[in-house]
Amino acid sequence: MKTTARLAHEKIRFDLPFRTHLVVGLEAPPVDWQSRRPPVCVIPVVDVSGSMAGAKLDRAKKSVQKLVDNLSPGDFCGVVTFSDDVTVVSPPVQMSQPRKDALKAEVERLQPQSSTNLAGGMLEGLRLGNESSLPGGMLVRVILFTDGCANVGVATKSPALLPFLEANRGRATLSAFGYGADADQELLRDLSTRGKGNYAFVAGPDDAMTAFARELGGLLSTHAQDIVLHVRPSAGSRITAVLSDVDADPEDGGSVRVRIPDILAEEKRQVVLAVEVLAASTVTAVPETAFAVDATWTVIAPGSLAVKESCVLEARVERVAAGAEQLRPAAELDAVVAQAQLVRAQIEAEEMARRGEHVHAHQHVNVLYQEFRGRGLEAEATAARQVAGAMEDAGAFQRTAAYRSSMRKGMGRSSSVMLEGDADRTLKNMGLSKETTAQKTMDDLFKGKDPGAPAPRRRARKW
Repeated sequence: MKTTARLAHEKIRFDLPFRTHLVVGLEAPPVDWQSRRPPVCVIPVVDVSGSMAGAKLDRAKKSVQKLVDNLSPGDFCGVVTFSDDVTVVSPPVQMSQPRKDALKAEVERLQPQSSTNLAGGMLEGLRLGNESSLPGGMLVRVILFTDGCANVGVATKSPALLPFLEANRGRATLSAFGYGADADQELLRDLSTRGKGNYAFVAGPDDAMTAFARELGGLLSTHAQDIVLHVRPSAGSRITAVLSDVDADPEDGGSVRVRIPDILAEEKRQVVLAVEVLAASTVTAVPETAFAVDATWTVIAPGSLAVKESCVLEARVERVAAGAEQLRPAAELDAVVAQAQLVRAQIEAEEMARRGEHVHAHQHVNVLYQEFRGRGLEAEATAARQVAGAMEDAGAFQRTAAYRSSMRKGMGRSSSVMLEGDADRTLKNMGLSKETTAQKTMDDLFKGKDPGAPAPRRRARKW
């Protein structure tokens, strides 16, 4: 895996303190994921409440059946449903053609029922994912799929649901798919973040299959897990904030430990920290280390093997005389910094909006619009203006839950499962929300296409 650590400004005046940003980059290589992939256990947890009746449940069933079709011998799959009650359609079983056929038949018989016991379904899926009978070294993913808001069960809101997830996650990871605007998109986003999985916004019946396909493609092409970055300032430097939306904890000596759940083959993930380099007494003859990063991760190897890898990175700075300093940040890093600044501003503005401070929330993000334009970052400026608009008043804030959730999740990694349409377009303009090869291949397979077939030639237009 390619790893980098760079300061946005690498030449600074020696006699003045200087604030800049540290960008730690991770880039996973392309791999032959179909031959190298580990065995997986996938447990869809499907909402069968009354609102799922009709096309919603029909496409959800077909999506789960396609997922079953595309698992291999050695993979496991189980299915849970929830309405008022929770039903284990099948515990996780190893896939063979007879078991696939039996499981698909059980899924076909699912019928809509009544309320939405989301907590019960989630907890049952996690319980099955942590069964001791499952082989060690297996990637275990629970996929929560719902079109509504939790209204029955042991917990229905984030403050109560998230601790249940923390206490019961075990070795499983949890993805959360929200079907339509009525689903509690913010809750599902938070569950997916705490569950170390993916968030997806499913706009309509046909999108469900694409979401499940990309989720499976991403899981099968996981390159590494349990990534830990230990960022250590050298004497004369300090970390002032972690801007990226990641799991980060301060440590003694001003260090910060950052944890990233996974990275897919071909994916890029970048962590941005606000830092300060203090003044020095003299010009330095050569660049010196301002920050060191100890990085460790576990590479997913063929079969159920896992290989620990590590490296030490150094972000260097050159202290120069007045007039020789770098006035503008490195262009290739400035957009990455802006995206992290926007994520952090959105998180803070959403807290203001929940307190009813919509004017302040709007202003808090909108100030970045002008700043980004001044830095020549038009795509990021457009994103800032849109996010600010989502905070404008109570109505806008409520209407844009799917958009805001998609923006916040989509700026955290280069690859996504499925996001709200406006957010997806905005993120693509920023070079994000990309499909990996594995995700596209699985999407084609779910839709009955030949992944190796060339794209159809476009006929020349006659004017």
